[in-house]
Amino acid sequence: MAGRLHNKKVGNAWEYDFFARALSLGLDVFIPAGDHLPVDCHVVNKDGKIYRVQCKGTGVNNKTKGECRDRYKIVAATGNHVKTPIDCDKVDVMACYIEPCKVWYLVPCPALGGMKGMWFYPNYEDSKSKYASYKENWSIFNS
Repeated sequence: MAGRLHNKKVGNAWEYDFFARALSLGLDVFIPAGDHLPVDCHVVNKDGKIYRVQCKGTGVNNKTKGECRDRYKIVAATGNHVKTPIDCDKVDVMACYIEPCKVWYLVPCPALGGMKGMWFYPNYEDSKSKYASYKENWSIFNS
């Protein structure tokens, strides 16, 4: 998908994939009007708890020559020219989509630790990467 569509359209497609997955799991999703806000949606669980969610994704495998592991990078930052880390006062969860693998990582904002870049290794079940435990961790919305 990433190579065929304009970046904005790809991002919208990933967001709607997230919305559909959340809805299918019994969560409610509220989408703000416009794209000027720090979040892409609000997710509300069955107990009424609200989570502010920023969706990001990638379709690019960043495996370097000679490297045996697939790896994907998602930029956890905002800004067009100067990137600043995601503000955890405004975002609760980073929903990170790895398009070639059709997998979501649901990372609580504090786990970002102010980092601007996140690396994911979705094809390795034994991955010890920093974000491995957040792979398809939809239960994050039940805490």
